[in-house]
Amino acid sequence: MFYLVLLLSLHAISLSPGLQSSHVVVRADETFSRPPPSRIKNKKSRQRSKERHYNDYDDNNSDLSVPQISALFVTTKPRDLFEGVRNAVSNIVRGSFYGVTGLLASPLTGGLAGGISGLLMGTVTGVLLGISMPLMGFILSVYQLARGATSTPQAIKGFLDCKIFDESTRTWQEYSLDDDLEEIKSAIKAEKSQTNDSSRRRVKDTEYYDLLGLQIDCSSSEIRAAYRKKAREVHPDKVDKSMREAAEKNFREISAAYQTLSDPDKRARYDNSGVGSAGDIELDLDPYVFFAVLFGSEYVEPYVGELSIASTFDSLLRLSKRGDNPASFESIDDFKATLGWNVHVLKTRKRETEIAIHLRTRVNDYVEGFLTLDAFKDSCYEEAATIAKEASGARYLLAVGPAMVAEANYFLGYRNSVVKWRGPLSNLKRKMLKLRRKASMYKSILHTVKESLGIISSECPENIGRKGEVPMACLSNTIPLILEMAWTINYLDITTTLSGACKKLFYDAKVSSKEERLRRAQAVHILGTQFYLVGLQKEGNATDPSSIDEIKDRASAAFAESVKRSNED
Repeated sequence: MFYLVLLLSLHAISLSPGLQSSHVVVRADETFSRPPPSRIKNKKSRQRSKERHYNDYDDNNSDLSVPQISALFVTTKPRDLFEGVRNAVSNIVRGSFYGVTGLLASPLTGGLAGGISGLLMGTVTGVLLGISMPLMGFILSVYQLARGATSTPQAIKGFLDCKIFDESTRTWQEYSLDDDLEEIKSAIKAEKSQTNDSSRRRVKDTEYYDLLGLQIDCSSSEIRAAYRKKAREVHPDKVDKSMREAAEKNFREISAAYQTLSDPDKRARYDNSGVGSAGDIELDLDPYVFFAVLFGSEYVEPYVGELSIASTFDSLLRLSKRGDNPASFESIDDFKATLGWNVHVLKTRKRETEIAIHLRTRVNDYVEGFLTLDAFKDSCYEEAATIAKEASGARYLLAVGPAMVAEANYFLGYRNSVVKWRGPLSNLKRKMLKLRRKASMYKSILHTVKESLGIISSECPENIGRKGEVPMACLSNTIPLILEMAWTINYLDITTTLSGACKKLFYDAKVSSKEERLRRAQAVHILGTQFYLVGLQKEGNATDPSSIDEIKDRASAAFAESVKRSNED
């Protein structure tokens, strides 16, 4: 159980915005991460970027070449004055650090290497470094401030024109949602081709592939998609009681097939021997099944995508299987492949883009004028009411609604308000929402660990300090705590993902006019407001003790079912 808490904590750390560097004129997190070159429309700028890398500073008469200066100081062209100030401060700090280090270290290293003469030479070198390095840092700082100031007008124009800043060319470019989707599809196709090339082999038995409706050369993404589709179709909770026994059997079979085919080692053994979970391959706890049972909401999935908590758990659990044999990682690429590191950015882009496309479709009737304002509000309210009927519906509405409202207000604040101070104010509220959810997440993690220790020490004191498994009776009482902690992680994950999705929707260059962009943002604001209001109503009607017991029972059943399946042959 504490391993589960640890995994949740590690996943929470992975959601830190510090892992994604982005910056914007006026506010620091407006632009997207650097897009691939194929999405940039100004192709000539790519050639210029290569030349710009070597021509930022002309220092032909210096012993320090451009690459050496770039390694020591920040020399890239800032996009605006804010980044120029940041670069200037960084250069001053770096120059001071290098100067002090050289002043102190040069005499010592010189004396150790050459005695008295080395000490004298080291002292002279140290003094020169102590003077030259801070001076170099100061000069470059002034230069970065000047470059940032001259870049600011273009940055403001690019920001207001809904362009993104490309880190590779250091220019503002248009973004196309449709082109981004096509690029993601191409990347997925390339991944499939790579998987097929590395896995063309004879398959002794196709039973597991047939259960999931897959070809023998299917990719890992196709296996996951097929499993999720099948699991929803045959899940015991989705059928009548008279058919539940057969549904449970089918569910166990497709779970066994997924557990085998989703693991590269088990899949290879199955292909070669035809022996699956009914043979000598053990079933493991499947994070996708576990969290789908706990948080699954069919109607809200288009707005949140696949929660990252499941994929993070899956990667960490795969890594834990090899924890007893660190040497099994032949290289850093092997380690990254085990964690799914190389496809993380692609999966994030795909998730955000799919949500953005769904939002574009959802608000299109209002944007095009086919629905009046009142009719669109009614349709949003009805959709929210449908989502609220599900077990976790209110939580999802309260997670999605405020995030969409915050992003829409931020966009409209700078572009659709007479009083422009609404933009910075909306951005402050948007950042405060993320900050509150992040603080709530960390607070929940600490609270869960503390309370879980207290529960186990009071109910199962004989297990404290002893090796072995804690009885399920004790662990079951900690499940509601862990579930609440997971929800705080989901809140931050959904907020971050919707932020990226809304930016893609609002910045999409393929719009007929500026008015269409504004109406998209207004529609998202209306949709988010209705979600939030219905979520509040549902939450206010679901605070009775029985609903809390129901959540505990559902969480306990999901955990027990996952553990049971992991131990079945």
